Amino acid sequence: MIKTAALLVLLISISVVAALLYGRHARMEDRLLSVLPNAAASDPALVRFAADEAAPVYAKHCASCHGADMRGRSDLGAPNLVDAVSLYGSGDVYDIERTVLYGIRSGESKGRDITSMPAFGLTGVLSSAQIQSVVEYVLQLSGRAFQPAPAADGRELFLGAAGCFDCHGPDGRGNTDYGAPDLTANVWNSGGDRQALFNAIYNGQRHIMPGWRRALSLVEIRALAVYLHEASHPPQTEMKLAGEP
Repeated sequence: MIKTAALLVLLISISVVAALLYGRHARMEDRLLSVLPNAAASDPALVRFAADEAAPVYAKHCASCHGADMRGRSDLGAPNLVDAVSLYGSGDVYDIERTVLYGIRSGESKGRDITSMPAFGLTGVLSSAQIQSVVEYVLQLSGRAFQPAPAADGRELFLGAAGCFDCHGPDGRGNTDYGAPDLTANVWNSGGDRQALFNAIYNGQRHIMPGWRRALSLVEIRALAVYLHEASHPPQTEMKLAGEP
């Protein structure tokens, strides 16, 4: 009888604790969805909750393309998610959430699909020699070693016949409305060496990210957005320490 009573008390205690934990979890889910997306990033408790919720979701659905370390895969054109460079929008929680919800060139009506990188070589718009000149100019824009004479020719093509400026801007700083990368940031989704840049210009770029609104819950998507925002916006103290000798 004593053992049975003790076991009953233990089971009741476990049930009470489980109910309390479930109740707390449900309340945190409600809080996460009840605030505006960007406000969630300012609430430490919600940030911690989002990280706990999102980590396994990211590992299951996102890591295969963006890497377990979130640093992307150039062979897939999947961007690094831990740098501060945003391809679409400002990189805040709202913009990340929209991308996760609807995807990029996903076929979703609200997906990000304004333009793609044309295949300048395949379509005969530029010759291989001209593309090599544009590559040298892109290297110059990104602050790396370049060949001056070809780069000068590449600049003329960039601002003229090739029309690169139309998406990337006359200063090469890109356009986050279009998803046109900032060429001065020296951040490359598909690789930044000469051959990779040549391939991107010759063959064009049209990478696809699925929209997750049908596969994931709204809580999972909001948690992912907060989680990815935090990964790309480390605390200022950590950033300063990382940059100090």
